[in-house]
Amino acid sequence: MGSPYKLLAGGRIIGVMNPPRLLIFPLIGVMSPPRLLIFPLIGVLVAFASAQGENAPVFQPEPRPMPAFVQMADGLQLECFFADLEQGAAGLLRLSGADIVEARADFRDTAVPFFHIAGDAWYALIAANMDSGPGAYPLIVAARRASDEVSFARELRIESAGFITQALELPPGRAYLEDAKIELAELERLQDLASESAAAPLWDASGFELPHESPLTSPFGAIRRLNDGRQSRHTGWDQNLPTGTPVRAMAAGIARFAGALDIRGKYLLIDHGLGVFSGYAHFSELHLRAGQAVAAGQIIGLSGNTGRSSAPHLHWEILLRGEWVDGAAFLELWLPAPGVSEADAKAL
Repeated sequence: MGSPYKLLAGGRIIGVMNPPRLLIFPLIGVMSPPRLLIFPLIGVLVAFASAQGENAPVFQPEPRPMPAFVQMADGLQLECFFADLEQGAAGLLRLSGADIVEARADFRDTAVPFFHIAGDAWYALIAANMDSGPGAYPLIVAARRASDEVSFARELRIESAGFITQALELPPGRAYLEDAKIELAELERLQDLASESAAAPLWDASGFELPHESPLTSPFGAIRRLNDGRQSRHTGWDQNLPTGTPVRAMAAGIARFAGALDIRGKYLLIDHGLGVFSGYAHFSELHLRAGQAVAAGQIIGLSGNTGRSSAPHLHWEILLRGEWVDGAAFLELWLPAPGVSEADAKAL
């Protein structure tokens, strides 16, 4: 079997599918047949998926996509895999060329180091804060070579994500969790836990996938109006799961926290390296300890209704160097696989 295809509905991932490699990759990824041949194949897959449930998924192949723009400077090439960023979105940069020693990207007053994939190139993940004002922002990329430094400059736009507003009614026994001080203290603790991360990517060739195949419900970035009228922001996505449902790790990594929090209840925070963390909230049972290595797809706990929750469900979230980012959009990103060269990646 080849790399799994991500299943999307309405632009959002709802699961994964492992198609036979010889059925799809040679036709779409290698042979590049005429459009009239590709579209019927996609239609067949969508029709098949429609028969399996109300959400009609389409497949998203894993090979590195074409960049949205390319810049050249003094023998180096910068590729950007997004045209612009929505509030709360993450984007991937790729830098290639000879003799690069290190590189960084400066965006919105944040310096982001590039990481190197052996046999391939240098990469960086940048993020737009969910509260960033829409508009144009400068992006500066500087690459240091043994004898000189090469820089790139351009403007990137941050677009409005159109976050919705929701009402969150808490049961009387949990109304005290509306206290802004409790929420702020928890967010500060999470920022502290995520302040140190592995210096290299810990995810593997399987990348990132949903923690459960059920449909996504309450979206990232939603403005929550609590019982007392105070507003709060939703830092992740929800999936409605009965208490006791097994939940999987979204990618390989190391558990940095496993314990109880006021708002998130029984909670797991997994470090995937390079400042990328996934969090899982409201568990009834935790199956990991802090410091434990985690495999992609490993059962990490059972869903529940702990913390500031009005019904059993799973809340999951992605933190990128201290910024809460849209996890569903992050799962749609193509990410380089550590230890896999560009030539090997094309063969996946």
